[in-house]
Amino acid sequence: MFFDNAIELFNISKCYRIFNRPQDRMLQGLFKNTKRYNEFWALNNVSFNIRRGSTIGIIGKNGSGKSTILQIIAGTLTPTSGEVQINGRIAALLELGSGFNPEFTGRDNVIMQGTIMGLTKKQIQDLIPSIEKFAGIGEFIDQPIKTYSSGMLVRLAFACAVHVDPDILIVDEALAVGDMQFQLKCIEKMKSFKEQGKTILFVSHDSYSIRNFCDEVIWMMDGQVHARGDVNSVIEQYEDFIKYGLQKEEVIQENAMSERKEHLSIEKVSFVDKYGVEKNKFCMGENVSVEVEYTIHKPIEGLVGGVAIFDNQDTYICGLNTKIDKKPLDGECGTYKLVLHYSDIKLLPGTYMVDVGFFESSALIRYDYKSRANSFWIDSSEYVAEGLLLLEHNWSNKVVMNSNEI
Repeated sequence: MFFDNAIELFNISKCYRIFNRPQDRMLQGLFKNTKRYNEFWALNNVSFNIRRGSTIGIIGKNGSGKSTILQIIAGTLTPTSGEVQINGRIAALLELGSGFNPEFTGRDNVIMQGTIMGLTKKQIQDLIPSIEKFAGIGEFIDQPIKTYSSGMLVRLAFACAVHVDPDILIVDEALAVGDMQFQLKCIEKMKSFKEQGKTILFVSHDSYSIRNFCDEVIWMMDGQVHARGDVNSVIEQYEDFIKYGLQKEEVIQENAMSERKEHLSIEKVSFVDKYGVEKNKFCMGENVSVEVEYTIHKPIEGLVGGVAIFDNQDTYICGLNTKIDKKPLDGECGTYKLVLHYSDIKLLPGTYMVDVGFFESSALIRYDYKSRANSFWIDSSEYVAEGLLLLEHNWSNKVVMNSNEI
């Protein structure tokens, strides 16, 4: 194992046997040569490394393999094949209350968890006051876990996890259960872990938290690593996938797109001013038109065209389509030019890019799509505002109390 890596996974796969009837499980044990089950591969040849001190977000739809891979890393689940190497002590918040005995009190469970983590009896006793204070569940610390609410359970679980001084912290959606105040306390603790150079794996459906907390993102899909890289770019790809409900093959297989291109293809994307002059530099307040030339090769019913503007930081500024604006498009074979007019554009100076696409009638499935198809520049001779665009506005000033009335 490389010293710089906290976690290394080599071709990890996990298969579950699915039995249609309870008796099939017993019969399988008696007659091993006859297969009485279906196989479900939750993970399929997953390999990746996590460097020490990095904070990695893991995203993906339910059933994508996120929780399974975390359980294998934490050691609570054994892979069907492959190898896991861990460098350091792990503390994990996986399924709510996992690892806790519901019949034991909170205090007993704290002692048990500390023992499992390899702490001495004295170390555990020294930590208990801090754990009690952080969890904030009062006298319930001496009540059986089965009497706890979900919020109390996650409070105690998180308090245990962060006080055993782990090298690697794994958090799987657990914070979604706690109240806002406790979530903020947990995030602050995780930030301090990050500053200490600890390794954190963080699973959440909250893209805002991932963007603001993680250094990198792994996108899991169908039991495999679909994408890994820069937080903003991977999350934007994921959100686009969720937004349009695309299947895996519609995202990553070029041949599927090629089949749809047999119906329609985008030929050219350009910008023109109010005189019809093609250019890429405009003044703020000028009229800007996006012209999209495209060819329909096979008749299409209910065709939808769309244009989206992004700034040079990939901020999504505005997306419009002909379905939203109730503008029907001709679907007969031929070459067309779709023009979107922006009047008196209020974008502040800078570079802007456009995505253009054509879709079927529900605006979900793409016929052709050009990401960052072209760009234009907005210029201004005056310093008028800060941000992305200039909003219509005016100022007023009213006297609430004058000096004679004081």
